[in-house]
Parts: sequence; structure tokens; C-alpha cells
Amino acid sequence: MNKRIYAIAIAIFMVMPILAAVATQRVQAQSTPTISLLDTSIPSTYNRAHTYWYVKAGATINLTLYVNDVSSLWSWKVNVTWDPSVLQLAPTNNVTEGPFLSSTGTTLFMEAPPTPGNIPELSSTLLENASVSGSGALAYIAFTPLTLNVTTTITITDIRMLNTSGNDIATIAPVSTTYVIRLLGDVTGQDKVDIRSVHAVATAYGENVPPAPQSLDVTYQGKIDIRSVHAVAAQYGSHYP
Repeated sequence: MNKRIYAIAIAIFMVMPILAAVATQRVQAQSTPTISLLDTSIPSTYNRAHTYWYVKAGATINLTLYVNDVSSLWSWKVNVTWDPSVLQLAPTNNVTEGPFLSSTGTTLFMEAPPTPGNIPELSSTLLENASVSGSGALAYIAFTPLTLNVTTTITITDIRMLNTSGNDIATIAPVSTTYVIRLLGDVTGQDKVDIRSVHAVATAYGENVPPAPQSLDVTYQGKIDIRSVHAVAAQYGSHYP
């Protein structure tokens, strides 16, 4: 009897790794890719539901169209919309391809002629029977703000991701990202940096974000420290317009 129990125990011990591997494969197969729009000036480890863009008047805002957890990607396309009264595409190099797909092979990267507030189709396709899996940058988009101290939203719709058979990998819902655009150092929303801006940051010195307001974190560290105070003080006297 003991030998029989011993044999069963050994069999279970040998089968468990196989079952674990199958379960892992099923979890991976069921993962759904997601699309996000990241501000490259903000560390990827610092995530916020509501982002403040601190820029100098006329400066370029650089965003990354990023895909997470995709499998066997051969081709992708999206539609990008924004408020043309707040943002416009930067004068040069405003849309470029990221390395995620192009690092695998030669791609056909296409941008339909944009209109104010819209790129009707942005896409890339591998020109060979190859694919890539994982996460990475699909494209880079550069904007110039037309006004400051406003809240604006950029939306990614009509998202399609295809495998080498031309089939959709997954159904991906539209993604919207909202930003507050302010003059660098203007933590109080006055379109200028004065003693009130410096005082607001200095008063929160040593606090984490939250509980300190996100608007005070001009250096995107998740805390208010000497770098935060210095960044605001260095812009003292600047204003918009």
C-alpha cells in the first residue's frame, strides 16, 4: 500500500510542472493588448490618472503611442483626434515610427494627410511574413500647444491589430488621455510664475503626491523636494502670454 501511495505521489509531482505550464500558456493566450499614450517627459513608473503638462510657451510636447502585451503583431492602425484650438502638430518631425514593429523588419509606415485635430489613419505593416510580441513604442507624435492653462483630451480610436493571417488579434476599445497644460512653474494656474507659485511648492516640501496636489509636482517624481522648489523658482517672473 505504501508503495502504491509513493508511486502516486511521484506521478503527481511529475505532472504538476506540465499542468502549470499549460495554465501559464492559457493565461498568456487570454491576455488582451492595450494601447496608451505616454508623455515621454514623465517616468513610466509614475502613473497618474490626470496629468499636468508643464511646458514653456511654444515648446513641443512629445508623446509615445505605446502597445502593451500584444502577441504576434504584424500590422496596426489607429485614428488620432485632439482639440485643434489647443494643440497643433509640431512643424517638423511631428509623426515618426517607433521601434517596436520596425526593429523586426522592414515596415510600411503610413500617415493619412492630417486635418486640424485629426490624423484619420496612422498605421504600420511589416513587409514580410513576420510578427512581434511584447510591449513597445509604435509611434511618436509631437504637438505644439496653442494656448496654456487649459484642459485637453487626445483620443485614439479605430484601433486594429492584425496577425500575419490578416486577422484581428483582439478588440481594443478607444483610449482617451486628458491633460492640463500649464506654463512651466505655474502651479497655481495664473499664467505666470510669482511668489505664490514658489510659496505653494515650498509649503508642501517633503510631502508625497498624493496627499500633496498633483499640480505641485512639476518634476514628476511623486514627491515635493528641493528639485521641485528649484524648478519653480528658476521660472520666477515668466508669464503667458
